[in-house]
Amino acid sequence: MNTSQRHSPLPSINADDEEIRRYARLLDSLGIGLMVYSKDASLCLKNEQACSLLGESVPNWLNESGQLLEVDEHPLNAALRTSQADNEHIVILDNGKAQKVWLSINAIPVLSELGGVRLVLLTMTDISEQRNLRNEVRQLSAKDPLTGVFSQEHVIRLLENEIHRARRYGTPFALAQLDVDSFSALCAEHGRKLGDQALSEIGQLLIKCMREIDILGRIGDSEFLLVLPNVSLKNSMIGLERLRVTIESQAFTKAELRLTVSGGIMEYTGESSETLVERCRSLMINAREAGCNRFCLDLDII
Repeated sequence: MNTSQRHSPLPSINADDEEIRRYARLLDSLGIGLMVYSKDASLCLKNEQACSLLGESVPNWLNESGQLLEVDEHPLNAALRTSQADNEHIVILDNGKAQKVWLSINAIPVLSELGGVRLVLLTMTDISEQRNLRNEVRQLSAKDPLTGVFSQEHVIRLLENEIHRARRYGTPFALAQLDVDSFSALCAEHGRKLGDQALSEIGQLLIKCMREIDILGRIGDSEFLLVLPNVSLKNSMIGLERLRVTIESQAFTKAELRLTVSGGIMEYTGESSETLVERCRSLMINAREAGCNRFCLDLDII
């Protein structure tokens, strides 16, 4: 979408009906939809581009989080309420098609001679291509290129989302942090290239062993963070012990390296993401100092 499409020309603030009809045709030529509403929010006019975007059925308007727009959130109602333009409002249009449409909405009030709102012009520009491209870029940056799991920044963001969900709905989740034992010594003996290959294979094994709803990220050279939604501490311990045994039984890389992991496990009890990660790391260090190839739970070795 080029700049002329994103920033359409504006009609005069006291535009009459003929000027608005010309404006509708102009926006059609620019690929921009236009819907004209009266002061009672009834639809007066819809240009061809708006018809193409909206289809025949009444669409659902969603915010950027995918939730239905509240009445006060809709740009039309904001313009009617304040008599002020509401510019660059990003919404998602759900018109029943397989793929939702991202729109940039501008609500432009047209005033009567007495200064009150006579009409509201709602322009809509399809920005789906830009949004999809941005999402693709974000997805690429969200992944650790070596292991295929989430990057440190992204996994912490997802952890914070899980904390928000737990605080709002009271849902439990467990957190685990694990480290590949003696990884520095492995790299010193076999070379960094082989070490990276081993990390890559461990990352793929972790992905294979995790549930679909679990969250897995790399947060250090050989350290991984696991967020396990909707499980108790007891159940997470069972699953992670099974994971530890699986890693111990595997041979990694062409050199058939035998690797083990140590980790810490805890359950969320209201902490911040920073406190959670710090406590989990302390438990992981305790497990490593106790002899490696084990998990530590609240200073008790399991």
